[in-house]
Amino acid sequence: MKPIGLALVAALAAAGCPAKPVAQTPVPPAGLAAGVKGAIEQWRQAYEVRSMEALGKLYSHDPGLVIVQDGVRQLGWAAIEPALRGVLSRATSFRVRITELQIAALGPDAAVATGLMTRESTDGSTTVTENGVLTLALRKDDAGWVIASEHYSYRRP
Repeated sequence: MKPIGLALVAALAAAGCPAKPVAQTPVPPAGLAAGVKGAIEQWRQAYEVRSMEALGKLYSHDPGLVIVQDGVRQLGWAAIEPALRGVLSRATSFRVRITELQIAALGPDAAVATGLMTRESTDGSTTVTENGVLTLALRKDDAGWVIASEHYSYRRP
């Protein structure tokens, strides 16, 4: 670029050419946010008390349900239910903490939630601690908010 061209570009930048506005994520309606937070808290508690019955009520039971963890995808309630039962049966206790929860409405009956999660599981002799990010896509049905998709990734030590 010739010196005059560089000078023109610098002058335009210094003059404060209007920048494209950054889109702000809208704040979800209070009722939606409260419902989603409530479902996530029930999910957290269901893990801590190791209740398959309570967890089962919080997931969509259709073939489109997907859980991704550690690079492995499980698809559909028929595959996910026995996997969840196995996870709960192998641990003698769980401790789950979710912080920095962000909720975005995808419509009046759908939302995505992302937060930092620390999960400790114990089998009686060994405790495993995972720190990572949890993303849940939820939808509202007749029974309340249910998880349609779950993705958890954690940092390797």
